[in-house]
Amino acid sequence: MRTTNFGAFIVFIFLASFLTTTDAFAQSCNSDLKVAKNRDARSASVNDPTQFKLELTNNSPTTQTYQIEVVDYDRSFTVKGKTAQRLSGNSKLTAQVLYQNKQTNTIRVPGRSTVTFQTKVIVAPGTNTDRWGGLEVRALNSACPNTTVNALLKLYVSDASEQ
Repeated sequence: MRTTNFGAFIVFIFLASFLTTTDAFAQSCNSDLKVAKNRDARSASVNDPTQFKLELTNNSPTTQTYQIEVVDYDRSFTVKGKTAQRLSGNSKLTAQVLYQNKQTNTIRVPGRSTVTFQTKVIVAPGTNTDRWGGLEVRALNSACPNTTVNALLKLYVSDASEQ
């Protein structure tokens, strides 16, 4: 009788450790992307680009790789409670993603960690001034192709001749 209980105990321990190990390596698609210190509104001009600092958090227990893309934000948004005038016409903002002082679109984040990267925004010549423009930064987790986290960057394009 004791042998049967011991055998059941061994099987129980094996199954419990297997389930715990499987859970530890389960894929988690829970990530966050935000602008550091909520400083998501800045100004720039043709000769004076600006940078935003962003924080990408991986809530998974394993290292995740993210593809970062920056796209024009074509919807209205608010700044300090007011609806912003959006850029229009031939206006153009371009962005570079910088991680560890290198331009890249791929960032690896260790499990349960946050990394900081910058997005440098450049105003193209001929862009309308005294208007707001928006860029959406998207981080796509390569292990979770249907999960994207994003952050909105709000940029006031000032007239360089008035500075």
